[in-house]
Amino acid sequence: MSVSSALVKNKKKNITSSLEVMLIETLLDVSRGKRHSRYFNQTRSHFLFRRIRIIALLLALVQPAWVLVDYLLLPQDMLQSIAIARAGAALGCIALALWGFKRYNMKLAQLRLILLVVILSAFQTVSSSMLIGHGYESNVAGYHFFPFMIMTMMAVFPLSILEAVGYTAFILVIEYATQLVRGTAGSVEGINSLWLLGVLGLIAGWAAVNQLNMLLGLYRQATRDPLTGLANRRQAMEQLSGDMKLMREKSKPLSVLLFDLDKFKSFNDTYGHAAGDIVLQRFAKVMRKFARKRLDLVCRYGGEEFLMVLPGLDAEQAGEVAEKIRLACYDEQVKTPTGERIGFTTSIGVAELKAEDTIDSLLQHSDDALYEAKGTGRDKVKIAD
Repeated sequence: MSVSSALVKNKKKNITSSLEVMLIETLLDVSRGKRHSRYFNQTRSHFLFRRIRIIALLLALVQPAWVLVDYLLLPQDMLQSIAIARAGAALGCIALALWGFKRYNMKLAQLRLILLVVILSAFQTVSSSMLIGHGYESNVAGYHFFPFMIMTMMAVFPLSILEAVGYTAFILVIEYATQLVRGTAGSVEGINSLWLLGVLGLIAGWAAVNQLNMLLGLYRQATRDPLTGLANRRQAMEQLSGDMKLMREKSKPLSVLLFDLDKFKSFNDTYGHAAGDIVLQRFAKVMRKFARKRLDLVCRYGGEEFLMVLPGLDAEQAGEVAEKIRLACYDEQVKTPTGERIGFTTSIGVAELKAEDTIDSLLQHSDDALYEAKGTGRDKVKIAD
């Protein structure tokens, strides 16, 4: 085999391997919400909140409007009871739409979605019971499609695979319970309805998972530094603002670490920018190693500067984290494109959030401490006064 053929074969093999890794990562990302960062979950929870609010308001309008159809198709003795049931469902939807408490909380976002399904399913169960009692269950428009509407509604939400499976199972259980009340469970009609709901659940679930994947992609594109994969400066400022507010509400400390790779400009001049990029990527890896998952924020602040936000840690505890990262750099050696193996060090400024601090003043304190660390010999950790 010629050298060129071997190179082409190896290139194809590497591309195939990369695609397989990307596919596995994508499946893991959309499999369950626990893999997502706290910051992405805040974005997704607000996304869910807005969509649930819009759907709830639309349903609150549709429910009273359907009374006209009931007036044309239902006997007079049923109109009032059905209208009361519709009014109850509409009021439930309005209350859900007006519930704006903690819009960025993922657990409450999931609870809102469950409540939306429960409100619609409760109306379906109550109205079906009334229709059965009066012998009108099979000839009134707008009632049999309710479970199918609830199932297909899943497609508008960004859900993980686990959440989509749970949503589908919940609707199927409700439909089967309704069939038991009607006496159609096990019949051809009942089995067909469950089968159709299952197919719709598969399609809507795929759409919901695909929405989550697209939301993840857009989020990462907008918030990540392309070289290191860390959060970018814009994202860091937004999340730092939220963390400062949250820690103050909980009366807990918050600290920031500001890093600067020592003599990085001369490193670039000596070994080239390609070698510098390798150092930046390796240092980002070191920082991620010591960050608490789904809690701390690690960011490329700009150039060779990096930022770490540590909610819940005071200056002394944050200083210990900074010291671990500083020492870990000694164990890292990068191989330059020219084949040389070199190390790197970092200087770190630590600042703790005070009562009067704004984002700018907090970062200024950490920058002052970093300046002191660099001015007294570099490769040091300094805590702001």
